[in-house]
Amino acid sequence: MNRPEEVRDRLANVGEIGSVISTLQALAAAHQREAQSHLTAIRAQEAVVAGTLSAALALAGAAPEDGRTGDGITVVIGAAQGFSGLYGERLAEAGLAAAASGHEIMAIGGRTVGVLRDRGATPGWSAEMAPHVPGVPGLASRLADAVFARLLERPHAAVHVAFCDPKDTSLVQTRRLFPFDFSRFPVERRSLPMVTLPPADLLAALIEEYVFTELCEVLMLGFAAENAARAEAMARAQTSVKRISADLKREWQQARQEQMTTEILELVSGSGAARTR
Repeated sequence: MNRPEEVRDRLANVGEIGSVISTLQALAAAHQREAQSHLTAIRAQEAVVAGTLSAALALAGAAPEDGRTGDGITVVIGAAQGFSGLYGERLAEAGLAAAASGHEIMAIGGRTVGVLRDRGATPGWSAEMAPHVPGVPGLASRLADAVFARLLERPHAAVHVAFCDPKDTSLVQTRRLFPFDFSRFPVERRSLPMVTLPPADLLAALIEEYVFTELCEVLMLGFAAENAARAEAMARAQTSVKRISADLKREWQQARQEQMTTEILELVSGSGAARTR
C-alpha cells in the first residue's frame, strides 16, 4: 500500500509538470499569433512586388526563357526545438525524399537538421530558425543569399521549398521558387512607368525581391506552424497530466482511507488488549 505522503508528493510533482506545460503552451500560442499578424504585412509587400513585376514584364516585352533541368535544390523549413510532436520529423522526411531524388538539401531548424544528419542526409547549408518574429527577415536575407549563390554555380538548378502551414501542421507543402513562374503575373500594359534601368536588369532585380519576400513568407509560416504544433502537443500533454492528476487524487484518497482504517483497527486492538489484562 502506498503511503498518503508518497502519493501527495507525486501529485505535487505532476502539478509542477502541468505548470511547465501550461507555460510552454501559452508561449507557443503567443508566438503563433504574433507570426500570423506579420504575415499580413509580408503578403501586402508580396502583392506590391507582384504588381511591379507585371509592369516590368510589359516593359521587357516577353518573359525570359528558363531552361532549368531536374538538377534540384530543396529548402526545408523545419523545427528548431522539440515538444512539437512529429512536426520536425515530418519535415525531415520531406527532405530525405528530396535527397533520395538527388536534390541538395538546405535546412532551417536545428531539430530537423539533426534528424536529417542522423538519417545520413547532411544538408549542404543549414541555419537555426529565428527565435523570435523580428529575426525572420534577417534569416530570409541569409537564406536568399545562399540560394542565389548556388544558382550562380548551378544556373540550371530547380529550387523548391518544403514547409507547413499553421492551419494544418500534418501536411507538408512544396512551393517552387525556380523555374520562376511568370504566368502568375499578368502583363499590365497601361500607364507603364518611366524607368532608368534596362528592362532585363529591372526584371532580374524584381525577381530577387519577390523571391526574398516569398522566403520571408514561408519562414514566417514555418515559425507559426512549429509553434502551432507545439501548442497542440502541449494541449495533449496537459490532457494526460489532468488524467494522471485525477488518478493520483483518487489514489491519495484511497491510501488516506486505508491509513485511517488501519489506525482505527490499531486503536480498537489496543483497547481490547488493555481490557483483557
